[in-house]
Amino acid sequence: MTKACPGQDTRYWGPDSIYDVNCPSCGGEIEFFKNDPTRKCKECGEKFWNPKLDLGCLEWCNYADKCTEIMKEEEK
Repeated sequence: MTKACPGQDTRYWGPDSIYDVNCPSCGGEIEFFKNDPTRKCKECGEKFWNPKLDLGCLEWCNYADKCTEIMKEEEK
């Protein structure tokens, strides 16, 4: 069994782990989970980065290379 990243494991999430952000293009409301790198606005279709995304763990985590691969895919 593979251990889950504590940052991805919802058992460790607090009330501030899910939040709403206004779209920078149209002002529409988008719900972000703290581990969502990007989301697409349902109102205008604009895709943008999570403004609260914290990737400080990439400096020390043994699985950081896996996360950076996911981030590269999101950029495409």
